[in-house]
Amino acid sequence: MKLSNLLSTLDSQIPIAAVDVLSPDEATIIQWLTIEAFSKLSSPVFFWNLGVSTLEQCLIAADGGLVFKPVAEYKRPLQSDPLLFVFDYIANFSGNGVFILGDIHPFIAKNSPQLSWEILSKVKNLYHRLKPTDKRIVLLGQNIQLHESLVRLIPYCEVPLPSIDQILLHLNSYLHDLQQSAREQELTFTVTLENAEFETLSRAALGLTLEEISDFLRLTVKENLTNDGVVVDTDFIPKAVEYKTRLLSQMGIELGKPAIIPFGGLDLLREWLMRRRRLFTQEA
Repeated sequence: MKLSNLLSTLDSQIPIAAVDVLSPDEATIIQWLTIEAFSKLSSPVFFWNLGVSTLEQCLIAADGGLVFKPVAEYKRPLQSDPLLFVFDYIANFSGNGVFILGDIHPFIAKNSPQLSWEILSKVKNLYHRLKPTDKRIVLLGQNIQLHESLVRLIPYCEVPLPSIDQILLHLNSYLHDLQQSAREQELTFTVTLENAEFETLSRAALGLTLEEISDFLRLTVKENLTNDGVVVDTDFIPKAVEYKTRLLSQMGIELGKPAIIPFGGLDLLREWLMRRRRLFTQEA
């Protein structure tokens, strides 16, 4: 299942779906779901995971940002199991709603040391009981691997890393937002990148999520800010590679350094490639 089909899937009496997303983009997906569920299902969206003390309603603020509002009616007794309680709350909820449950997949995953047969049974029961209702559940997390008994019940989609075109759109949009913010603070914010250089920057950022790209832009703009303002230029390209390399290193992935030994003929190959670099652009 594709992410774009998630809402139509939930609207087709399929009450539970799973969305596998990298952690940096979870908030982006929650925000997208909140907007889409309201638009296409006329449904409120709620969020819960073991890290929050209550159930929260997801709202879109006036500036377009995501806001979490605690649900006052959700009152879990201290001695009750938090996950079983939220299942019971959803089952007895009187209205309609899309309930995003974060990071519960270890309890219903195959070969997981945290697998709980009680929770697994609860999920299967909910699947059948929610079918005739307007209540839906979205399991959200990273590296979701459902138990065999759920694989044929619960549709699954994986949010892919952004393409070059998506990164290009995001770069332009986010830099525009940063420029607007700089104007409000009476700071000079100049973008000197040409179209081809924007594409090169996008290629340098391949492998990052959109949220990680936003983090990189904010951090790099902050580091380059002077009394004269900030200039976004081609220096951002190697910095994007450096930022991505650092993230990969934190994940245990080390990239080898370029060879410094002048192998015969490679200087000619490098020169040939540099002369024809436009052939490798998106435009070409």
